[in-house]
Amino acid sequence: MKPIYLGLVTALASFNSVAKPADWTPGFGGDISLMAAYTNTNSQFSDDNATTPNLDSHGKDQSSTIVAPLGTLSYTLDNAKQQFFFGTDRSDVALGRFHAELGYRQKMDNGSTLSVSYIPGLLDIKTWQDPYVTNKAREKTGSHIKAVRIKVDNIAGSMFSVDSAYGKYDLDEEKSGENFAVNKQLLDRNSDIFFIEGSHLLPLSQTQMLRSALNYTKIDASGKAMAADVFGGSATFIQLFQRSSLAFTLSYKKALFDAENPIFNKKQDDNQFGAFLAYEYKQPFGWKDWGVVSLVGYNTTQSNINFYDADTMLVSLGMNYHF
Repeated sequence: MKPIYLGLVTALASFNSVAKPADWTPGFGGDISLMAAYTNTNSQFSDDNATTPNLDSHGKDQSSTIVAPLGTLSYTLDNAKQQFFFGTDRSDVALGRFHAELGYRQKMDNGSTLSVSYIPGLLDIKTWQDPYVTNKAREKTGSHIKAVRIKVDNIAGSMFSVDSAYGKYDLDEEKSGENFAVNKQLLDRNSDIFFIEGSHLLPLSQTQMLRSALNYTKIDASGKAMAADVFGGSATFIQLFQRSSLAFTLSYKKALFDAENPIFNKKQDDNQFGAFLAYEYKQPFGWKDWGVVSLVGYNTTQSNINFYDADTMLVSLGMNYHF
C-alpha cells in the first residue's frame, strides 16, 4: 500500500477543527468519538482481497463494517498560549488523513500558531508481503509510518498556513516480486517521505468559509519503481449553522513514479480523485457537549497500470463528546 492513499478508509470523525481553532482553556481538555462505518472497495490492497486471479485488473468488490473510537487529549498551561496534545487531529481526519500524534503547540504574538509533533507509528497498517502473488492467498505484513511534523497556522494573522512532515514508511517483511525473474530491489516499498502543504482559509461570510490547499509529497522509496513525486490540491467549502455545520471537500492527486515497474514493464502514473462530505449536529436531545457526527466519502484511483486502479466508498455515523 502506498502511504499517501491510506486516508479514506480510516477517515471516521467530524471536521470541526477545520473551522475552529484549538480550545485554549487552561487545564485538561479534549474530545472522544465513537464511530461506526461501512466501507466498500475494490482495491487489490484490501485485506479481504487475499487472492487475485491475475494482475490485469483491480480487485473484487469487498465490503466491511468498522466500529472505532477516536479522540484527542490536551493540556493547556495557565498562560493559555502553550499546549501539549496527543491523539487524532480532527481537521486531518476530515480531509482524509488519519494518524495519532504527540506534540506541542504555541500561540505566537503575531497571531500565528506553531505546532511541533511526532507521529510514532502506533497504527499497524496491514498490507501484502508480495502483492503480485496470483491464484493463492497472499500473506499479510505490518507496516508503519513514523514522522516529525511542523505546522504554522494563520501565519501572522494572514489565514495562510503551512504544514510539513518528514518520516519513514517501513514494512516488517518486504517480498514484492519474489516469484518473478525480475530485479526485486526495484519493488522495495520501504521509503523516506517528505510532505509539504500550503493552505488558505477564506471567510466568505459570517457562516461560510473556503479552504484551499496545494501539497507535494516526495516518496523516496528504496525501490526506484516505487519512488514517486505526488502533486495534489483540495478545496473545502464550510457552512456553519446555528446548531450544526458541514464541510464538502474535493481533492486531486497526481503521482509520477521514477522508474519502470518490472512486473508490468511500464512506469506507474496515477490520478486520484476524492470527495468528502462531513456533518456535525451539536447538542442532540439537549445533551450539552455532545454531537452527532457523520462522514460520507468516495475516492477513486485511476492508474495506467490496471492493477493499481481502485474505488473506495465510506459512510460513517457516530457520537462525539467534548470535555
